[in-house]
Amino acid sequence: YLMTAYDKKSVDLSHDAAQAIDVTLEVDIDGTGIWVPYKTITVAPGKTVEHVFPEGYSAYWVRTVADTDCSATAWFTYE
Repeated sequence: YLMTAYDKKSVDLSHDAAQAIDVTLEVDIDGTGIWVPYKTITVAPGKTVEHVFPEGYSAYWVRTVADTDCSATAWFTYE
């Protein structure tokens, strides 16, 4: 997901698995295709976890990787 050019960013994470899962946010800092882990967030079943990126944090792209097969949602909000 494109991440550049916004000052305030957050993501809400949820899933349909029966157990807690870990979702890793990975970023491509400068658009060169090199992905690095930014943060791993544990999401309990039936819950939504919000992560607010630090003000002014910037990378070119962001993606999510779940550690368990499931249907998951990452809802990004940029301002």
